[in-house]
Amino acid sequence: MNKFNEMIEQMHMPEEQYEQLKADLVRQTEVSRNTRPVWRRYAIAATLAICLLGTAVTAYAAVHSQWFQMFFGNGVQETDVMDELMAKVSTETVTAEDDYYKFTVLNHLYNEEQQMGLVVCSFHFLKEHHTHLDARDGENYVALKKNRVIDGQAFLTEITNKADRNLYFYITDKSGKEIGSQNSMYYAGELAEDGGYLIGIRYSFAVEKKIEQEPELIMSLMNAGDINKKLKVQLPQSGDIECVHFASEGKPGNTIAVSPLGMTLTFSGDKAESTENTFDHDILAGMKLVREGQAMTAADFGEACEISTLKEQTKTAYTWYVQKEFANLVDVSEIDYIELDGEKYSK
Repeated sequence: MNKFNEMIEQMHMPEEQYEQLKADLVRQTEVSRNTRPVWRRYAIAATLAICLLGTAVTAYAAVHSQWFQMFFGNGVQETDVMDELMAKVSTETVTAEDDYYKFTVLNHLYNEEQQMGLVVCSFHFLKEHHTHLDARDGENYVALKKNRVIDGQAFLTEITNKADRNLYFYITDKSGKEIGSQNSMYYAGELAEDGGYLIGIRYSFAVEKKIEQEPELIMSLMNAGDINKKLKVQLPQSGDIECVHFASEGKPGNTIAVSPLGMTLTFSGDKAESTENTFDHDILAGMKLVREGQAMTAADFGEACEISTLKEQTKTAYTWYVQKEFANLVDVSEIDYIELDGEKYSK
């Protein structure tokens, strides 16, 4: 059984990403992951989907308002939250390079409790090769190659009759153990100060057991033929992001941890109510975050990736661990309580 089948039960993404990821899968050779039925054929592509974010030329500017605005739709409006996150970001740079590729990590932000992180880096193709990086550029997808940015649909036509490997980044602990990182990446048409593509990676680990930053987290460029193990770096340690915790008043075992990056949930459901052991992500669509009497809905914190894993099961119940990323920044300190699936979650 593919090891991902043991870790990932479900994955949701915005609709515009869904169509491109289906096209990406055509170019992938690995094709199995245990997900919701609609994603069973496409989960590997979703896991390896690449997002490049960044819109400025310097390392500092990359984590300033332009970067947060690209990654979070309301970045410039939530300036207090943005400043809070910027204070945690690592600006230490580390570089990896071989004959064909070079990348430099410019910024790193990691939430240890939720196992969610952001990386901004500069990426160079040093030589022409039959490889590319898939990227989301605003509303569209593109393929990045040396000195060329190609429209995604045009690129699919271009490579119909020849092989062209899709590069992607993967993050593990120092031992190299595969812990199921899910990566999303964006590109905004800008170059870094050293002339490389300015890209960003949003990642999370699809495991309920917390991965500590010690041992360190390692980011590697995959599918690049790196037999000499040169294309990997240890991610610099960032300041940790605090979470606000909520527990169900009716089912105390059900809990939610919320940070500006997203939320993680431990959620139990009766087996009698479902014959499937997969989490029903439609439940999250009706969630409300209430602050000062006003309710924020899923539309307010934006559509982004959701992943769930089956944590445990008894004769009568399933328990899932769920990760939901936010596409908009949320001031979590102002949340009074959360409503989910008919239950009130209080601090």
